[in-house]
Amino acid sequence: MKVYFYVQPTERLGYQHNAISLAQGFRKLGIPYASSATYWRQPDGTHLFTADPDADPRDYDLLIVTEQYQTYGDGSIPDAFFEAKGRKLFITTADGVMLHRSMDHPYFKKFDDILAFRYKGLPYPGHIHGWAFGMSQHMIDYGLHTLPKEHRICLNYRNAHSVRKYSKRVVFDQLPKKLIDTTIEKHDWQALADSTDYEDYLEYQSAGRHNKSYRARIARSAATSAFGGDFFLKPWIWNSFNFGLVNYIVDSSAASGRINSLLHRIGLQLHHTYRIYQWDSWRFWEAFAAGSVAINVDFEKYRIQLPVMPENHKHYLGVDLRHPKEALKVLKNHERMLEIGTAGREWALQHYSPEAQAKRLLDMLRMG
Repeated sequence: MKVYFYVQPTERLGYQHNAISLAQGFRKLGIPYASSATYWRQPDGTHLFTADPDADPRDYDLLIVTEQYQTYGDGSIPDAFFEAKGRKLFITTADGVMLHRSMDHPYFKKFDDILAFRYKGLPYPGHIHGWAFGMSQHMIDYGLHTLPKEHRICLNYRNAHSVRKYSKRVVFDQLPKKLIDTTIEKHDWQALADSTDYEDYLEYQSAGRHNKSYRARIARSAATSAFGGDFFLKPWIWNSFNFGLVNYIVDSSAASGRINSLLHRIGLQLHHTYRIYQWDSWRFWEAFAAGSVAINVDFEKYRIQLPVMPENHKHYLGVDLRHPKEALKVLKNHERMLEIGTAGREWALQHYSPEAQAKRLLDMLRMG
């Protein structure tokens, strides 16, 4: 099999995680691939993707384009992608609930396969497969998992999502303050871009992610908060309404300070549901790589589907935010957290390393 990736060039500074991890996996499996642009510098100075002007995407068996290619470009996909005879794959880290509203659009039927987040209880066409961010090789190589773990929880977010705000109130505010590390790193972009230290450049080309001191704080923390996303109404209700209207009703960052503030005053605002969109994050998988307990919502309770499901209280700490008492017990037990962190790292390496993700994709395509 020959694979062709559409990626944006390095100078766009778009972090195209899904393409990176798959390419790293294909390389380990000895599967050749070409790309539309030069992107992602590696520790030895070479690039994971190198543009080949003689490579015609029409000659390849599998063509891969990601949502980030559109996000960091002009929003379009080249005609050659759809003209090619090979199998056409689209990877989106936009949420599966969002995709569910528009997946019958003719545009999405152009792709042979789509990888996206999926949820129990929602019907999906056969060409939409469940996926997750997973781990990249640089997460694994620079995860610092051997650092001794202190009895503390790393709590650090770049964006305020409603699930994060709610979890802070019902989980972390219920714990002693000395257990919570809320340090915020700062970035000197020019220094990072000019640095000869690959770990600095890693932070730069990942647009501020994988910060060296942040990775060390995760690795020294027995647990890491990896909550993300916003609460949503049950899809059978939500699908009946305009997306913007629902965001005014549900407590989500998109509606903060608008109509939902008024609804809150009269007791009609919905602060919590068992549906979440945008639950996944790099932080979740960084925690696994570091051997720190990854704290997120209870995937079974919130009906989140991964290709391979982790076991709650064994591989990660899944919290029912309406009833967080069991999770709080674990977070007060240092030895228990160490056990989960170790088991979680082993589980993630087995099922979500670049090689494991690449193998899963190839098996999926063969079955299809």
